[in-house]
Amino acid sequence: MIDDELKTFLAGPVSSMLGTADRFHTPDATRVAGIAPISPVRVRVLISTEATAARSNAIVGTRCSLLVTDITTYRSIQWKGALAVPAQERTASDLALMHRHVDAFVAGAEQVRLLESVASAVFPVDVVALELDLDTRYDQTPGPHAGARMP
Repeated sequence: MIDDELKTFLAGPVSSMLGTADRFHTPDATRVAGIAPISPVRVRVLISTEATAARSNAIVGTRCSLLVTDITTYRSIQWKGALAVPAQERTASDLALMHRHVDAFVAGAEQVRLLESVASAVFPVDVVALELDLDTRYDQTPGPHAGARMP
């Protein structure tokens, strides 16, 4: 699911959303403020402490999706999987990850002429961490292959 090339992609100027649903299948999408691959099939994601729907939906074993888009190229990959570890208090490593994520986004935002003040303001100021086990991925880059399942 995540090789070295995709680790580099995830560390770049990306905009990411975590998709979850409640027990009535009501969808929710919340901004991700950091992504760290733990293994080829597991990632740690950071979301806002104020993302109450996502946090409520974060029950171990529930299905979720992670959409990641490079803001400079629009290359987009969607991973699907299940929640492996529920919301945890952030660590010092998580804060460092969040700052790297925001810095990469802001650097990419310059390339697409998005003001730094606007780019940095889209991220939360406090986060919790979730871990997801990924099992499928899809090319969501706009174009003829959008929606195609990836190996």
